[in-house]
Amino acid sequence: MATTASQSFSTVFDYDGSSYNDRTKEARTRAGTSFTVLGTTSSYLYLGYTEKFDMALFDLDGLGSLGDLTWEYSAGSSSWTEFSPTYDRIDPDGNPYKFTKDGAEIFPDNLLASWATDTVNSVTSTYWVRVSSASSVTTAPTVKSIEMRPRAAYCTTADVFDFMQLGNVLSTYNASTGVTTAGTDFTASTVPSKNTVEKYIQAAQAEIDYRTRKSWRPNIVLNEEHNFNLFGFKTDRFGARKILSLSVWDGESYEEKNQGRNQDYFFVPDTGMLHFSRFFYLPARFASLNSPTARFGGGEFITPVRIDYIYGFDVNRDFREGALVTELTKKLVTSEILRNSDFGEVAVGGADRVAVAQKIDQYRREIDDGLEMLRAFETF
Repeated sequence: MATTASQSFSTVFDYDGSSYNDRTKEARTRAGTSFTVLGTTSSYLYLGYTEKFDMALFDLDGLGSLGDLTWEYSAGSSSWTEFSPTYDRIDPDGNPYKFTKDGAEIFPDNLLASWATDTVNSVTSTYWVRVSSASSVTTAPTVKSIEMRPRAAYCTTADVFDFMQLGNVLSTYNASTGVTTAGTDFTASTVPSKNTVEKYIQAAQAEIDYRTRKSWRPNIVLNEEHNFNLFGFKTDRFGARKILSLSVWDGESYEEKNQGRNQDYFFVPDTGMLHFSRFFYLPARFASLNSPTARFGGGEFITPVRIDYIYGFDVNRDFREGALVTELTKKLVTSEILRNSDFGEVAVGGADRVAVAQKIDQYRREIDDGLEMLRAFETF
């Protein structure tokens, strides 16, 4: 069973200063029609999802030239709180991401402390992040697609709720009608709360990524260093799917190269390999080494290549392993809930009324076996 989590925003609005333009469909389609954002100093780009998210990835068609950006998140009751996100696409001069290249922005939990759902342009019960460039707009960027990483990417809190069969346990009784409604998800008032379960999911995702050396959610790597190899080299992280930039040390600074088979280098996603299409003039000290790829101790010239890239599969599109990842995540989270929340015998799941301790032990064995199967093949 696949998770109900998504890697697309539920709503994307481009506010041009007077009206909202719905860009949701275009933002989800990588090969669709590009759209312009942040066209004026009174424009906003709104990113919304029904659950909390922690990353937005931007695939640009036309590069922008903007002033300082202002990021805000919804705090409820039509109020907005300004924050400084973790800049995750740094240019060679150390400036933050400003839509000058493909890249990403990360929104850690601690930076959005009072994040709450709100209504924007009649779209209700949504968590929002918005960005504007109120200082200046020289060239407005055009966007091919915008990808989202939910905090709960491998499964949702509703998936865990359903897996634990808590619908009748955590039900709601309406005194005026006398009707009891089965629950469908954890809430702020359940034990554990929705926020707590979400944190369990985040911890489970981290364990799965660490133990399998794979990832089923988008991640970004910056300034990964490599030696120069005429035959090419492989990214350190498994599952690379897009190279954001590749730069080679020219003796004074890192010079960015162009991607393409008729350009400086090209990338083969199936193998995770990058291959150079042409030779480069390298610094004299570097060039004097007969075999620079086999020599150590050369200081900055040991790793004259730097790359930025995105890696990670989509858990809903990986038909071979995605469903297993979701199932293992639900079992990891359920184990934590059973260990830390006093449900007694009502949350053991199934009709056999298995004791909680026995159920946890069974899940851990299944989890360990599953993670071993998912572990990437490695060579040293």
